[in-house]
Amino acid sequence: MQTITLQTITSIYATISLVMKKNTAIEFYEFSPIEGISDEALLKAVKRAQYKFFRKQDGFIKCEILKSGKNWVSISYWKDVEIARRALDQFLNHSSSLPFVQMISPSSERRLYMRQKMSSKK
Repeated sequence: MQTITLQTITSIYATISLVMKKNTAIEFYEFSPIEGISDEALLKAVKRAQYKFFRKQDGFIKCEILKSGKNWVSISYWKDVEIARRALDQFLNHSSSLPFVQMISPSSERRLYMRQKMSSKK
C-alpha cells in the first residue's frame, strides 16, 4: 500500500486552507477498502453516511473524498477538533455508518487532526 506522507498532507492542507477560516479543524483520514469492495459500493456507503450522519452534526462544515490507486483520503472540515473527535466516536457505531466502517481495512486507517493557522490568496 502506498502511504501518504506528512509532506503530502501538508501540501493538501496548504491548498485547501485558502478557503477556510482561521482555526478551522481539518481531519485527514486515510483508508483502504478491504479486498473485493468496489469503488461504487464504497462511494454509496460514504454518501449514505454523509447524508444521514455527518450533515446532521453540529460543527460539521464539509467533506471531500480523494482517491489514488487503492488509497483513499477523506478531508473533513469542522468548527473545532473536539467536535470532530466526538463525532467520530458516534460515527463508528451509527447505523448509517456501519456499512462504510465494515468495508474498511482497519490496518489501513490513519487519522490526523490539524487546525488552520494561516491562509493566503493570489
